[in-house]
Amino acid sequence: MKITIQKETVAPMTAWLKAARDRGLRDEKALREILSMPDYGVEFQRYGDPGLPVCGINFEEAVDFFLHFDEKDFENQRLAYKKESFLAFYNDLDNRLKKMEMLDSITAEDLKLVERLLENGLPDSFVAEMDRFTVLLTVSIGNSMGWPYGEYIHFDVANLDVLGDKETFLHVLAHELHHIAFSSLVPEEMSPRQYFFVNFAFEGLAVHFCNNAFTPGKPAKYPGPTLGMDEESWEFYRQQHEALLEKALADGERAKDMTMEQVAGLVSAYEQFTFTSLKTGETRKVAQYPTYYLGCCLWGRIDLALGKQRLFEALSSYDGFLDAWKETEARAGQ
Repeated sequence: MKITIQKETVAPMTAWLKAARDRGLRDEKALREILSMPDYGVEFQRYGDPGLPVCGINFEEAVDFFLHFDEKDFENQRLAYKKESFLAFYNDLDNRLKKMEMLDSITAEDLKLVERLLENGLPDSFVAEMDRFTVLLTVSIGNSMGWPYGEYIHFDVANLDVLGDKETFLHVLAHELHHIAFSSLVPEEMSPRQYFFVNFAFEGLAVHFCNNAFTPGKPAKYPGPTLGMDEESWEFYRQQHEALLEKALADGERAKDMTMEQVAGLVSAYEQFTFTSLKTGETRKVAQYPTYYLGCCLWGRIDLALGKQRLFEALSSYDGFLDAWKETEARAGQ
């Protein structure tokens, strides 16, 4: 596996932001030229794909955001959500950009950690067959910290402070690479109920294998801390763990009598940047969707109880999750 880092847009965009901050200069023509660079072209392709999560931001909306992020409210919910964190980046620009030095220090030995995490979290043959990937760094137009798209693994420079240190970044990089392989693990045609549970596995297994997260009843995969997850969101989910688990399993049962379109709507309720506690009724912002937490618990418990091979068999079969879950629960009750 070969990984390269691409960051051609970072210097011109940060220079543009410094001119806006220090001199009040917001050159729209220069901004449009920066947003027309190839790296941003990849972003607009990704954010223009309605089949992917955290989408729906076009070129003109991006221009408007950078010109007015500190002086207006945005109708696009993705940009409205991004505004607060982007302002924090903008007001602390020089300190935040020091995180770029962390990426420059990544070595071939560091990348072996990424490969080990993937070897643990994918079928044995997958990692050897994974080819070349580009870590794409931009001051992002979107509100996702990172995503995979084609050969690219994107990270938002405005959010690098969330990662903390190099080790955390490597675990998050492994998380995004895990996503690329995931589509090969599940069938193209699925029943509505199978589709419901597999959607939780997409983020949940990446969190389980690569971020080392734990939940009640699901220990961490490895010795050591959880890396790269938002602890406030995770604690919010832990406080309502039983209710969340019960709801997800009940919704999965409901899904068997739904159309695929209806199930997609059912899943969407678990993929929002605000969530209402099932225990207290409190609605709050979350940095990671409930699918991260629930998928980590549901599918991670299957891995720990039954092993990796059984896990991937469950992903690819019609009632694979339910069969494996019942077996996992039976073992826990012994």
